[in-house]
Amino acid sequence: MDKKPELSIKDKNIRKVSGAIITSYTALHYLQEAKHLKVFRHTSAINLKRTLADLIEIERNWFDEAEKIDVNETSAKMVSNQMQYTDAYLDFDFSDFTKLQEVFVAFTLDRKRLVSISDKILIENNAKKK
Repeated sequence: MDKKPELSIKDKNIRKVSGAIITSYTALHYLQEAKHLKVFRHTSAINLKRTLADLIEIERNWFDEAEKIDVNETSAKMVSNQMQYTDAYLDFDFSDFTKLQEVFVAFTLDRKRLVSISDKILIENNAKKK
């Protein structure tokens, strides 16, 4: 059994660690689904098994460690919100990703208007206004 390394993160790097946790979470989802398709053979299948174990370790252990040193709860809030988003995102059909990309581009072009439209839709659907 590998000894778990001590996590030493400066406050400014918590977002980077949180991003790594979120990315691992997404990769874990897709790799677990692909594993059942039997598309990986021989060495790739062995490597996939090890990769899945590593991604599960990151999700279980590193999130908890980052949370311990994150006094402002930046990581916990960010990862929690992002995982909810990622779960919803992963439920979309792959063809819907194109439309989500278009919405992202629209956001970069006119953030104020898109946020206004988004807020209106969310409030109409019983979201709490901040």
